[in-house]
Amino acid sequence: MGIRFTKAGVIYIILTIFMGFSAINTNNNLVFLVVSFMLAIMGISGFLGKANIEKLNVRIHPVEDPFAKRGSRFILEIKNGKRYLPSILLKTNLRDREITFIILKPLSSIRQETILKFDRRGRILLDDVMVSSPFPFNFFVRYKKYHINEEIIVFPEIGEKSFFNFNRNAEENTTSTNDKITMKLEELSNIRSYSNDPAKRIFWKQFAKTGELYTKEYTGEDSESFRLYFEDILKLYPLEEAIKIATKTVLEAYNNSIPLTFTISNETYNVKTDADKRSVLKRLALYDA
Repeated sequence: MGIRFTKAGVIYIILTIFMGFSAINTNNNLVFLVVSFMLAIMGISGFLGKANIEKLNVRIHPVEDPFAKRGSRFILEIKNGKRYLPSILLKTNLRDREITFIILKPLSSIRQETILKFDRRGRILLDDVMVSSPFPFNFFVRYKKYHINEEIIVFPEIGEKSFFNFNRNAEENTTSTNDKITMKLEELSNIRSYSNDPAKRIFWKQFAKTGELYTKEYTGEDSESFRLYFEDILKLYPLEEAIKIATKTVLEAYNNSIPLTFTISNETYNVKTDADKRSVLKRLALYDA
């Protein structure tokens, strides 16, 4: 626990010392009473200020998945363990983010949302929260460090490129960069006349030759299923850029309900549910960290 004098506190102490010397020089009982009262006020301020920030329990809870270089919402919760005394005018500081709590009743808790931003992916330890208060007279600001020791996984930064960006305007040829990065689970098996099919299935090369629309059909159980090999992306991009691309692709696949099979270091994930998505993002967050 520490203490810092405020401007008002410094003035009050100087005034108390001045009154003390005056009482000694004048030997005036009334001045002695005033000095005694001022010292009593200072003592009460110290006692109440210390008790005000004691017996607190501080916890942090993520509201959403945190991504690197992006503000994420967290809930900061404080519980007052004192049986009779409230805690008043509490200010918390966590990773340079300050939150003020006006009053916390005895044996109660209060929550408030904050935004935290992390510069890197991987495991991040939220270890300490500094709690301070000027209560009761703003003569001193007492502060105490509380340990929360909460470890979180920060997902990678979301890039601008993704597999779907690559293939949106890609030419259909086997030597393109896009084919080196990703492969469809199925192979082209048939070409038929167009019939209200998705635009991505239109055979544009045939259209350029004949002026008529044809649809490509693929073998496999699901013609909308894709496979992504992380090691293939690493051959073309630096590590962190490759992780950003993979992260963006996984999120787009999940948000658009596109079945995606993701392979990294001989580990295969089928991105279908929220748990699948989080497993892949966690694996990317901890990759080579």
